[in-house]
Amino acid sequence: MMHIPGISRSHVVLAALAASSLLACNVADTSSEATLAQPGESCVEDEGCASGLCQADTQVCAARCTSTCEGDDLVCFEGHCLAAGYCVEGVGPGCQPSTCEPGCAPDATCDLEAADGPECVCDEGFEGDGQTCTPVEQNPCLEDNGGCGDPALVQCDAELDDDDALIAACTTINPCLEDNGGCGDPAFFECSNPEVGVGQCADIDFCATDNGGCGDPARYLCINVSGDAPLCQITAACDQDYEVPLLEDTFISSLAMDANFSSLPFLVVHSSFQTEGEEVEFNYTSTYEYLAKGPHSSLLKFDLSALPNTGPVVNAALKLVRFDGFYCPLFMNCQFLGFTDALDLVDGSWSANALTWRHAPEVLQSSLASWRITEGARSQGGRLYTITSAALTAAAQSLVETDADAMALSVSSTRGRSLYYSSRHSEAGQRPTMTVTLRECTQHQVLPNANATVSTFEPDTPLGEGGGLIADRNRSEFYVRFDMSDIPVGTTLAGAQLQLAATDVESFGGEARFSVDYLVDDVWGESSVTYTNRPDAHGRELAVFNLQQGDAPTLPETITIDSIHLFEAVTERFEADRSITLRIVATEDAATFAGRTHADATLRPTLTLIYE
Repeated sequence: MMHIPGISRSHVVLAALAASSLLACNVADTSSEATLAQPGESCVEDEGCASGLCQADTQVCAARCTSTCEGDDLVCFEGHCLAAGYCVEGVGPGCQPSTCEPGCAPDATCDLEAADGPECVCDEGFEGDGQTCTPVEQNPCLEDNGGCGDPALVQCDAELDDDDALIAACTTINPCLEDNGGCGDPAFFECSNPEVGVGQCADIDFCATDNGGCGDPARYLCINVSGDAPLCQITAACDQDYEVPLLEDTFISSLAMDANFSSLPFLVVHSSFQTEGEEVEFNYTSTYEYLAKGPHSSLLKFDLSALPNTGPVVNAALKLVRFDGFYCPLFMNCQFLGFTDALDLVDGSWSANALTWRHAPEVLQSSLASWRITEGARSQGGRLYTITSAALTAAAQSLVETDADAMALSVSSTRGRSLYYSSRHSEAGQRPTMTVTLRECTQHQVLPNANATVSTFEPDTPLGEGGGLIADRNRSEFYVRFDMSDIPVGTTLAGAQLQLAATDVESFGGEARFSVDYLVDDVWGESSVTYTNRPDAHGRELAVFNLQQGDAPTLPETITIDSIHLFEAVTERFEADRSITLRIVATEDAATFAGRTHADATLRPTLTLIYE
């Protein structure tokens, strides 16, 4: 069945039906609509279907409809129920139009490939729905990045100028890429780029990594300094104690020259002192089953290899616990007589489990130390003896300097008899110990070379030190200058402490609060500086302190200031001029402080510099 362009299939179907009726009237035919194929039944041509439409693809009669159809994927198309994808000879719900209807705007193009069928799209440079298109103002950034340069480095944004015309605005994407964003030396400052065109400057936090290279954080405080390497401030004492391990100990007996006693939990010291030409025996079975007879010596060996190489030895102390020994008869004046145990330095090439009197080590240095034992009776629970001397300290220092691994000592007695606990004693706190003190930094005390008070009461009068240095609210302040030129060149400071002594305090209802800063210029004379010609202060508060108040404050009161800001300022001035003038002012109340000529030298101002 052919379709004439401009005439729909429904018109054709109606015409066919009319022709059929006319034929029935003019021709003697017994056929009726009941003999036609019903919807869903097979057909060959439209005339054979009661609905007047034989679906060409399936050769099945379609059902009639007015608006909706029963069944999946069926739509009502021009009075017949057809599959949604049905399209025969360009007719059917599945057929796409071949052009944009009713046509596109002059500045638009019909897109036949559009997903939802032919669609009018405005041409480049125009905007709209395709039926109506208006010109779009040209974005200057679309061509050559608006002339801004490399788009990876510079962002182009179209902005309206005063005449509402689009212009290209160029923004550096990451300003940190050039000259560190203007932040300064990249060794000390970092530039970050949180968003386009923004460069944020910050000091590098050296202290966040490995404590800024200062060392053990338990000993050193790392202080970041803007634009410079961090400062390392010592927070621990310069003199550090180290307990060196006891490697081995034992005793030897002259009357058992080949015997070894290293398994016993005690040490014996027994002199050769005799009474009336007879050898003396001392029975210690009350504590241990041992009978001491004849001279005995005890030997101890301490490990020096673990000592750090951080400074010289300034003290060495041996600790022994004596639990038994000479029993003083009542008729003897033991307090007067006393007896002495002594300490010698011996060769350390011996082993406790093989040592005997016959192979006693050579004495390298005798009389390192001695101690008198006068308790005159058996010690109940043990008595601690701490043995220290300049000779013992010097011997330890000498061994450390020569990188010796151990220090071997011999304990003997001139006329005494003692038992000490050994390393095998059950209670660790009773065993022998050796403590070596290393001086790991130097504390150099600097006294002022000038100090003076200035006052608003006498603005043009040089007051010098007078009867003391006065800080009185906004009326008086005083200066103390310290010359640091005695410190060796190249020294790196590791701490600074200021000591002041208040000799009088006067309350005006405040909290006796005082502050410390420093002067910009150290050039001033003790006998010429006045309030009028005083140098400018830096204005940076280095420390704040309060004095005691009350009806009877304890005077003099010594104040030690050890602040980070004081350390920073002293370091800065040390590296610049090796001199600093500190200014002390009172924010509330008033006080008089000892000056550099005060009668009591211990009260004079002192600046202690610490370095390694």
